Amino acid sequence: MPAQTQEIISQTSSTPSQSYPRFPAPVSTHTSTDDLFNRGNRLTVPHEDAARDPASRSSPEPTLCDRQGHFVGPSSGVSFLLRIQKTLHQNTAVSHDTSIFTFGDAPLPEYDPTFFVMPPKADAQRLVERYFDWAAPTHRFLHRPTIEKMLDEFYETQGEMRNKEDSAAKTALLLIVFAQAQAYMPPGSTGPDNSARYFFASEHQLSKERGAVRLTSVQARLGQCFYLLTQSRINHCWSLFGTTAHLAYAIGLNRSRRSDASGTVDYIELENRRRLFWCAYTLDKFLAAALGRPMTFKDEDIDQELPSVVNDVDLHSTYMNPSPSRAQSTMMAPVEHMKLSRIVSQVLRDLYPIRPPSMALRVELAAKYTRDIQGWRVNLSRFLDGDGVDSSLLIPLYQRQRNVLNLAYYQASLLVHRPFLLSNFATLAHIDPRPGNLPNIDTSHHIAACLEAALSIVRVVDELFQGNQIFRAFWFTQYYAFCAVVVLYIYRIQQHLVDPGRCEGYFAAGQKCQAQLESISESDCLSKRYCLVLEELRLEAEKHTQHRPSASPSTIDPTLPAISPSGLGVANTGTPQSETSAFREFAYGGNVPPTPESAVFSMMPASTMADLMSWGQFDSLVTAGIGMLDGGGWQDGGLGFGFGR
Repeated sequence: MPAQTQEIISQTSSTPSQSYPRFPAPVSTHTSTDDLFNRGNRLTVPHEDAARDPASRSSPEPTLCDRQGHFVGPSSGVSFLLRIQKTLHQNTAVSHDTSIFTFGDAPLPEYDPTFFVMPPKADAQRLVERYFDWAAPTHRFLHRPTIEKMLDEFYETQGEMRNKEDSAAKTALLLIVFAQAQAYMPPGSTGPDNSARYFFASEHQLSKERGAVRLTSVQARLGQCFYLLTQSRINHCWSLFGTTAHLAYAIGLNRSRRSDASGTVDYIELENRRRLFWCAYTLDKFLAAALGRPMTFKDEDIDQELPSVVNDVDLHSTYMNPSPSRAQSTMMAPVEHMKLSRIVSQVLRDLYPIRPPSMALRVELAAKYTRDIQGWRVNLSRFLDGDGVDSSLLIPLYQRQRNVLNLAYYQASLLVHRPFLLSNFATLAHIDPRPGNLPNIDTSHHIAACLEAALSIVRVVDELFQGNQIFRAFWFTQYYAFCAVVVLYIYRIQQHLVDPGRCEGYFAAGQKCQAQLESISESDCLSKRYCLVLEELRLEAEKHTQHRPSASPSTIDPTLPAISPSGLGVANTGTPQSETSAFREFAYGGNVPPTPESAVFSMMPASTMADLMSWGQFDSLVTAGIGMLDGGGWQDGGLGFGFGR
């Protein structure tokens, strides 16, 4: 057998297929959220060392100063951010020996990529099925019959493949499909997780590529990006995505491809190019928002058409049969996700630039993009709304697609409206609502929309949790949940300063979602890091309200106004009018602080604290590694990310 084959595949009659992981029904490993709360102030993190109390308030906090020597009070936003950094340092194992491209990421197990044992073909087929049925609900850039044909060829040729020129890229693509499928197995349903073995073997194959850039090569690398997110390696993903995007540009994926002179069209290749580019585009917007960094794909450089809504079985090289407009298609949700991502791209460009827009322009842009995302949803109301389709009647793939699109919609709304809640974390808890201190711009409806979106995300996460459908690999769900709970906690802090005790339902919902995230957190994964930050923010809210009893986190407050299935307003569920008014006016008696610019930072010079930590930078503090505030880093570029969010 050739040397290349020996590296890839090793199957003997002495290796029974029964020794490889099978796919039994999901087994629930969730911890009860009620058990995650003790009787004291602190939210207990599962598996946390009892001897360590990283966020303890039992001893006085040390006096803190910035690089210019200005005093940082214990109640200031800076003090809060420094406590987050300290907590992350104490609870996250980050090795300074790691590559600069992966610093701050969760580690992967170490394997020798030059020797790899492929599973029996039957198990490989099950992995391909798991990938298409579960691991890629809306990021569907691969043509299933092509992958299945590629799998058959791989086993028929014992890993050699018939075309030697693209053999390495095709093998790498198959291996990363296996890796992602393995990562999406339900907890406890299989043996040891071998997904990292597949990833390293895929990486090894790509290192052997020679010659021109091929479509398969870009497909394999984009698959690796998605896999890395399932493993809490967002910095690694971002670094690899840069290479992937450049390769996509190199073969013109951003440009619409015309027919050649003969007039022939390979429809599979045409649709694969479109799917690949727009899935990469969608991932680009997620990474930009989560990391607070500039987008890679610029809309002005793109004229590529969106993929056709056509099922894989109806897509052939010489012809295709697009799905009827009213028929359910597996490609309907992916294309709609791409459309929403185009709106998000504009939101990031216009509402989160390095130089923030004026308040008047921000209000105008927010209104425009609110109409855009609501219009997008109206076209999908029959699929997304609870009263349109009974989710129990949907096949699992459509259920996953529905959840992903709902979460993406609510997150887009959150991006549009959350700057009105808070623009600078240095002003976290300092609102001065006295007459004369508020600009004459009412932004209360933007804050209402922000809270509505946050609560909707929390409710979707709760449904997934109750159905045992949240896995460690759900990277987008965990990030969206983190963003939503941050909003709910910040609102609690600000609300208590004006009219205490009137938003306990939001606080309880946030605590419940935090507990659910903690129940799936593992060592060094992003969800654990999210929860460490959320705990500091929760304690900050408790600190301002210690004289009042905390809401029970075991259930979402039944008096909390229900969100309509469309997400466009408050549902009419018989909630008392006073409660609905409290939701809309947020218990400010109609005097909602209308703008984050009214925030006043205590005891700190404005020039020192200007744009200390905005939304994108705050998210990045969690996702992009830790230590950014070390040595007064905020003054020497330690927080200098692309977006001024």
